[in-house]
Amino acid sequence: MKYAVSFTLLTVLIITFLLGGTFILLIRQEIAGEMIPWSRYKDGSIALSAANDNEKLYHKDRKKILVLHSYHSEMPWVKLEEQGIKSVLQQEKQAVLYFDYMDTKQNITSDYLESLYKLYEQKYKGRKFDAVIVTDDAAYNFALTHQQTLFSSTPIIFCGVNYFNEAAIQDKTWITGIIEDVDIKSTIEAALVLQPQVTKMVVINDETTVGKANKQLLEKIIPSFDSKIQFIFLEKMAMSEVLEKIAALSDDTAVLLMTFNVDKDETIFSYEEAGELIGSNSKVPVYCFWDFYLKSGMLGGKVTSGFNQGKVAGELARKIVFEGILPVDIPVVKESIQQYMFDYHALRKAGIKEDSLPAGSIVVNNPVTFYETYKYLVWFLTVSFMILLLLVSILAVNINRRRKVEEEIRHLNRELENQVSERTKALQDTNSALRHTLEDLQQTRSYLVEVEKMASLGELVAGVAHEINTPVGNSITAISHLSEKTGELDRKLSGGQMKKSDLQMYLESSNRVSKIIFTNLERAAELIRSFKKVAVDQLVEERRSFQLEEYIQDVLLSLKPQLKKTHHRVKVICPAKIKVYWYPGAFWQIISNMLNNSIMHAYDPDAAGTIIIEISYADGLITLTYTDDGKGMTPEVQKKIFDPFFTTRRGTGGTGLGMHIVYNLVVFKMEGTIECVSQLGVGTTFIVKLPERIQGKGETNHV
Repeated sequence: MKYAVSFTLLTVLIITFLLGGTFILLIRQEIAGEMIPWSRYKDGSIALSAANDNEKLYHKDRKKILVLHSYHSEMPWVKLEEQGIKSVLQQEKQAVLYFDYMDTKQNITSDYLESLYKLYEQKYKGRKFDAVIVTDDAAYNFALTHQQTLFSSTPIIFCGVNYFNEAAIQDKTWITGIIEDVDIKSTIEAALVLQPQVTKMVVINDETTVGKANKQLLEKIIPSFDSKIQFIFLEKMAMSEVLEKIAALSDDTAVLLMTFNVDKDETIFSYEEAGELIGSNSKVPVYCFWDFYLKSGMLGGKVTSGFNQGKVAGELARKIVFEGILPVDIPVVKESIQQYMFDYHALRKAGIKEDSLPAGSIVVNNPVTFYETYKYLVWFLTVSFMILLLLVSILAVNINRRRKVEEEIRHLNRELENQVSERTKALQDTNSALRHTLEDLQQTRSYLVEVEKMASLGELVAGVAHEINTPVGNSITAISHLSEKTGELDRKLSGGQMKKSDLQMYLESSNRVSKIIFTNLERAAELIRSFKKVAVDQLVEERRSFQLEEYIQDVLLSLKPQLKKTHHRVKVICPAKIKVYWYPGAFWQIISNMLNNSIMHAYDPDAAGTIIIEISYADGLITLTYTDDGKGMTPEVQKKIFDPFFTTRRGTGGTGLGMHIVYNLVVFKMEGTIECVSQLGVGTTFIVKLPERIQGKGETNHV
């Protein structure tokens, strides 16, 4: 039996360590796991700074880099360029980045640029940068014009430039960069493969600098498609006219959105606004060349990435600033990286299958299932539940074995008692044998005490496992319901039958289900937390400091499965800030055995009683007064209440060890005293007095 107990304890410890290790591993994987494609554009954790006079930023070892954007800070293209720059320069601890935004999308007059020059002349007077990164044409042209006065002798790195004339920088040894190259031809070819019925391509474009540059690129490749499709240009129009025309297009037509930030009425539209308006009003697929459009309902194409533009510019800046390479020795990068990217929802709307896309294509905005979002949590809960079931099974087998051994021992006890009675006359002759027998009995009693404690832990595990089944089952039911509703909404969306009311009903249902799942999982987590704390305290007999009122609540929570089977009410009266240095496992055993004693002996099966646990403190002593209003005891029973193997319920589940264990724990383990006061028909009170700090060898009693 010693081996069986050791095996059970070892199993519990191993499973506890496995649970903790699994949880830590899953959390690390959740943090370091692969992100969805768009997440590569998220901000890096680089040390940023606005222009200020902090002396640390001007330390001689720090490298100051100014990033001058052509447009405003909230434009998607600008954000992607900026994130690409950060992804490189955040690796350099000595890099300090400054950001400025020219906002030329909404301010395009020469007067504005002249005013901006005067502002920068004053703003950066006396400031010295190690490099200046300019993004897009406006900032690039601004830097070419004013570099000598604003940023004299400072290397310039450009990106996102459409209008590039190599002759303009032949005598400028301080500039290099990457050209924004769009692959219009590949996008049109992909459209003809995906939609063979297309004979007309409607091109939406504006009269901005970028729009004119893109139109020139398109006009160069139009002759190669003359025999296949007809190109129709929608330009110099108001947005309302454009939307009216694309809403009436037939199935043999596709739309090519270049840029449409300013319409005929000089109304300014952001990329998001233009993309969302055109994407939502067009009945045919809309193709594009930039990745930021893919969040606005565009189908996609061979797109240019603002992130890649910024990343290359950042790498060039790093070579110049940190490796000492001169700009004149770094050739201008004339071919930017494009990649086929398509929007999942637009593909579904157009009826295009993913396996028909060009090789290496990326599909973004895929719907994320509940499992994909919370897969690590699902795995952890599943593994935890299975391990708990395994633990319960192992403990149940061991408990069954111990019960058989207990019965054998009780039978042996009866035989020994008969033998002692018959051989009283020969006591002196058999004194040595009797002493040996008494030692065996003492060992047996100690073993039975441990068996009783493990049986209590087994009942605790079984109860907690049963309690966890309910919230986990509720969560699974709720998840299944949400999955079914999601499938219905998806079918309506795919069939073009979804209404606003359907979406509202789905959102309401999702909110309700989310609350149900959250409530039930929170309940399960609380049960597991309480069980873990109490179980560890039972298995590891070590002293530690803990808040008494909080721990009593944990004990009652762990005993909730047993208490739920009764109609009794447990009331706790305890000051909030009493802190003790005890064996928490022994204290749990004391409370648990007292409650079990009341439930088994003090009340009839259907009775409803009140049990009060009151804590008080005075002169370094903690007084625990445990009172039930049950049947009470006779004086004879009261005298024997702490004797081993004494029970009034022998043969119906009572072992007679519960209060004996309490007495041993209070007197020998906790260094305290216990007193029983009972009156038949009134109830029973146990008064336990314990020092607030249990002493070990070589310790003095102090707090």
